[in-house]
Amino acid sequence: MIKRRTIEVFSLSFLDCLCCGFGAILLLFLLSIGSQNSASPAEFDEASLLALREQLAQLEDKIIAQKQNIQQAQNHAIQATERSRARTAIEALQAQLKALSEQLNDAQTQLSSEEKKKNQASRLLANFPYENLPPIGLPAEATHIAFIIDSSGSMRNQHNQQLHYAVIEQIRELLDSLPAVQSIQFLDTSGRYMLPQRAGFWLPDSPGLRSQALRSILKYPKFSASDPTAGIQNAIRHLQPGLPTVATMGLYVIGDDFRGSTQSFLLKLNKLNPRDTQTGQRRVSISAIGFPTLANPFKIGTPIGNTRFANIMRAIAEQHDGVLILKPRI
Repeated sequence: MIKRRTIEVFSLSFLDCLCCGFGAILLLFLLSIGSQNSASPAEFDEASLLALREQLAQLEDKIIAQKQNIQQAQNHAIQATERSRARTAIEALQAQLKALSEQLNDAQTQLSSEEKKKNQASRLLANFPYENLPPIGLPAEATHIAFIIDSSGSMRNQHNQQLHYAVIEQIRELLDSLPAVQSIQFLDTSGRYMLPQRAGFWLPDSPGLRSQALRSILKYPKFSASDPTAGIQNAIRHLQPGLPTVATMGLYVIGDDFRGSTQSFLLKLNKLNPRDTQTGQRRVSISAIGFPTLANPFKIGTPIGNTRFANIMRAIAEQHDGVLILKPRI
């Protein structure tokens, strides 16, 4: 009896065929899906492309127009700000111009008034004879002038330690106002000659010598005593004997203080500078110029400082044919 082999229906070959079939079906499904979603070339014809291009061009034009509008708006804002600033500046300039015009009109009116006064004064002076006289009270006949100058600390500028420039200007003003001056000399209140190269001798007066002497005196380095006694005595003793016969001597004391004995000094001056028994005149006239160097200068009742200088110099000027000048400021 023949034995038959057992046949298995679900073998490995059957499974291979089944898987291949499923794979083929899946591939076809995938291919059919791609073909359904893809657009056909017929849908993108030339008319559609032209329409799309026109829409794109319109969008570009709109964008450019919007950019221009934005730029113009920004420019308008900047121009408005600049116009506002320019308007403000113009208004300020107009106000300034108006104020200057008013000042100009006032100045022209005042100038016209001053010119009228000047012309009137010129007409009066043209018809009025006068002489170029020195200030009232100054001994104008002196031909030889000596200055006794206080060079102490109170008469100096505290910043540069030079003499106050007002002292130099006062000396220059006096020399310019005295027409008969022929020779000059300068001493400090301690009796020292401020120009030592010509000590004890008169200096011939000239514009060049004046300028050089005043520059040297401005920078005079030596501090003197605040008492003109020694300077006055040395000037009379040393310079008066060297005067020519027809010459007269004027002495000017410039300072702010006096420390000596008043009565004793007045007696010494009467002996040094006596009056002529025949003419009644003294050979040397003594004047003084007082500068205010205190907070309350020349205060009545003050026994020291500026007031003491003014008191003694007033007495000396009265007795020795001079004048006392008190300056309002230094």
